[in-house]
Amino acid sequence: MGMKDKSQEQAKQWQQQGKERAQEGREKAGQRADQQRDRARQGIEDTHDEAHDRLNEDYDR
Repeated sequence: MGMKDKSQEQAKQWQQQGKERAQEGREKAGQRADQQRDRARQGIEDTHDEAHDRLNEDYDR
């Protein structure tokens, strides 16, 4: 195997590693987005429950 062949093979390996890292980054970003969306949804539900409880307290007085 010549030097040119080795350098071409190494370049292919680096390219493949870069593609894999990019894919991992996209997957992690998607997971973070899902987590943020879930947290936001939970926050909205909590706020709604608190508002509902306050209304009930006002009517109970």
